[in-house]
Amino acid sequence: MAGGATLLCALLLLVQAGAGLVITVQSNSSSDFLVGRNINLSISYTSSQNASVSWSKDNVLLVTWYNVIINQAPAYQGRLDITGKGSLVISNSTTNDAGNYTVRVESFADTTGTMMFPVKIYDPVTNASVSQSPSSADESTTIVNLSCSAASGGVTYTWTKEGKSLPGNSSYVILDGGRTLQINAPNRTHNGNYTCNVSNPVDWEIATRTLNISYSDRPSSLSAGAIAGIVIGSVAGAILLIGLIILVIFCIRKRRKGKKEKNPGNLHKNALRTISGTTLSPDDPAYFTMNNIMYRNSSISMGSYIMNSGDNTSEYLRNPSPNPPPSEPKVKHATQV
Repeated sequence: MAGGATLLCALLLLVQAGAGLVITVQSNSSSDFLVGRNINLSISYTSSQNASVSWSKDNVLLVTWYNVIINQAPAYQGRLDITGKGSLVISNSTTNDAGNYTVRVESFADTTGTMMFPVKIYDPVTNASVSQSPSSADESTTIVNLSCSAASGGVTYTWTKEGKSLPGNSSYVILDGGRTLQINAPNRTHNGNYTCNVSNPVDWEIATRTLNISYSDRPSSLSAGAIAGIVIGSVAGAILLIGLIILVIFCIRKRRKGKKEKNPGNLHKNALRTISGTTLSPDDPAYFTMNNIMYRNSSISMGSYIMNSGDNTSEYLRNPSPNPPPSEPKVKHATQV
């Protein structure tokens, strides 16, 4: 009878232990912290009995707590503490404190609950600034770059113009992870105050640069394609002009050749003749005397001939002399133009 009572009590204890609560660890803490500040990883859970809490970093045990600290890593002496029902506090954090922290909550009557915190430590953002390249620009400038930087802590870079988001057009291009704002073909519409916000999850700082694109009277520089087009057009125009000149010359020569075929021989229409210093017209009867005939189509430009002792001009025939005195032969000269 006594043995049966003992067995019954053991069964009751087992049933009671199996009916324990499931420990669920919760936290509203951020995992991002600023260097030099405190790391505070707060937790909450429900347990039917007192529970033990242990914290480890990258699978290395830091501390064990059961209402009081039972065990603690020597490297964290003086900087580590447990608050509330097992929340972890590390003071004066450094970048070496970054890592994966895991909490484990255990109770005799309840199941075990765990939770992990990926802790990141950031430097404060300091000395944010914006530089411009080139330092001065006008409307003939191809590209202007605004570059944002910070001495420390910079993770994210965002740009605004006059406090508003940048227009969504091809003029603005974000480069180098957001650090550089490239402005293509800048003009006076791009003038204004450009602000860069340098930030990380726990800190931020802004820097502003005023962009002033001056007016330029110089024509904008031509692209390689435009220059090639101008050269090709000039060459084509020159070839066309040369062809036109050759065509005009050909037409003129052809026209002249046609006139020559209509007037063969190229006759001399106006021939002049000089006899003893007297210029005779082809209409003068003396022009066609027997010994002084010169043909209009003659190609002889100058000649000399001997007249008979008797002059056969028209005047001589009209006034004949009965006994002409003997005389030397007279030389007459004729010139045809």
